[in-house]
Amino acid sequence: MKCDTPEISIVVPVYNEEEILPKLYDRVTATLEQMGRTYEFILVDDGSVDRSFEVLRTLRNKDKRVRVLQLARNFGQTAALYAGFHIVRGSIVITLDADLQNPPEEIPKLVEKLDEGYEVVSGWRMHRQDAFHRKMVSRILNVFIGRLTRTNLHDCGCSLKAYRREFIDRLILFEHRSRYLPADIGWLTRNIAEIPVNHEERRTGRTNYTLPVLIRTGFDLVTSITATPLQLIAFVGWLFSLIGFLMAVVIGAVFFVGGAPSEAVIIAALLFFFTGVQLAALGFICEYINRIYLEVQRKPYYIVKQELP
Repeated sequence: MKCDTPEISIVVPVYNEEEILPKLYDRVTATLEQMGRTYEFILVDDGSVDRSFEVLRTLRNKDKRVRVLQLARNFGQTAALYAGFHIVRGSIVITLDADLQNPPEEIPKLVEKLDEGYEVVSGWRMHRQDAFHRKMVSRILNVFIGRLTRTNLHDCGCSLKAYRREFIDRLILFEHRSRYLPADIGWLTRNIAEIPVNHEERRTGRTNYTLPVLIRTGFDLVTSITATPLQLIAFVGWLFSLIGFLMAVVIGAVFFVGGAPSEAVIIAALLFFFTGVQLAALGFICEYINRIYLEVQRKPYYIVKQELP
């Protein structure tokens, strides 16, 4: 059955998942058929180098509710999601990972919660089946993002999410290049709910999120959504200046009462003061460079190579 205006749009980024794609299709479609709602299944091939695109073509030929985008190269998971967001037609948009660690059978729970009036419903992975280093990095990022966006989510990184179409229409208005979806969501709305969902072990293929990738992702996150590292330079500069000033006060007091402050203390005070002034000035310069850096990035966030007819 083909529907021009589906109720639900499923968006899944795909990168080297040829083995699991048939199972993903079977489980997603079975779940949505049980829900009794019309749907479209959007799969975005994010520059896969295996046979993922050929498998996606087969699924498209089999079921016209499947829509396939192929990006020109690997742009990253968030870029692939935004590519899918630009073509959704449903009034409800669901995202999940292709590796089936986010069980499609949890989709009805998210939709039911979304129907209560929330703009976004995010999954909270229970009993995560990930490696220790992934869980630790995730916890650190959850705390950082929660404080930055004031969303107080337990699991910002869970890809299993449900959105209202109106929210997606606002989200795709963003033009900045350095994007991190949980931060973008927290910036746009506070009308977010979080519900516990199951999390399964990856049974085929291998994860793309190795420890170096996670570290790089964390670094990109910090530098793309906040100027805190640059502002920290200015803070350290002012702190050093204050220490130098207080040491100068102590030296003056000692000299006033007839003492003789040591040359080492005087040199240390001067070092702290002038180092602080330099760091504070550097902090201001970095702040302006950061603003320029954010404005001049005009490269496309992603490039669609083709959409299967």
